[in-house]
Amino acid sequence: MGICALCLREERLVASHIIPAFAYRWLKETGATGFLRAGSNVNLRMQDGKKHNLLCIQCEGVLNNYETNFANTIFYPYVSRELSDAGIATGKIGYFIYTDWLLRFVISIHWRIIVTHNAPTDKHIPKKLLTCLNNMRETWRKFLLKESDHTGDCESHIIFLRNLAAGQGTLPPNINDNINFYLLRAVDGTSISSRNKIGVYSKVGPIAFMTTIRPNKFVNAVDTRIGMKGKIKTAQVIKNQLIAKFVFITRPNEAFSKANYSEKQLKIIDDAYRANPEKAKKSMTMRAAEADLILKHKIGKSYEQ
Repeated sequence: MGICALCLREERLVASHIIPAFAYRWLKETGATGFLRAGSNVNLRMQDGKKHNLLCIQCEGVLNNYETNFANTIFYPYVSRELSDAGIATGKIGYFIYTDWLLRFVISIHWRIIVTHNAPTDKHIPKKLLTCLNNMRETWRKFLLKESDHTGDCESHIIFLRNLAAGQGTLPPNINDNINFYLLRAVDGTSISSRNKIGVYSKVGPIAFMTTIRPNKFVNAVDTRIGMKGKIKTAQVIKNQLIAKFVFITRPNEAFSKANYSEKQLKIIDDAYRANPEKAKKSMTMRAAEADLILKHKIGKSYEQ
């Protein structure tokens, strides 16, 4: 028994995912080994994502409704139809139509990140910004329960990701060697803070989300902004430099800064590949790794598909 973080009633609490379970199931189904590895400890194999005793069963059902709508309407169509097995955009889905469930889904993840203290500790965030972050708890709680139809003084965005090796443009020299693996395969969630800026970020495979609190709006970000209803394009032009730098440079470099596999774990991974080479060869894990090898020859240069 405990106090449910959403309805605030004393109820029997259930183990809740911070990042929805469908993302982990997809990773296992499309991976080379069928196991998960935490970014904070790549030498530990897992069967599932992190859980917390956070919600009562009724409130777990409330958030699950948002997750189901997102998974069925956007996530699975995007990863199975719009993206090829190699994570390359096919152009089959130009946009998605959504209603309030999309924004409530995004806020449900970002609310859980704040409530479970996945955000950095006080010493990493100036007190004024930490107050702004924590003030969102109650506003977002009411929004998730449909006691209000606004998310407060903030703005949320969705970013559709794909294999960069098949794109066009110029790659910066400080892009991570494993950028495609991060963009296509990572599940992630954290707060973002820098000087006078604060927000929350999350990612389910090749789809990322950002909610900016300070500043409360992103300029030049029409393609990624979501509201209570509308149409969102899958082929987005990301003009906002804060979004682009964090998603494509800062966060991938942070994620892989601790990715040091032990010799034992490298052998376990190799054995898993050898046990089912056909599955490994066709997996998006291997396709992402191959794309990163291709990109290593393109970094700092202009390239075309």
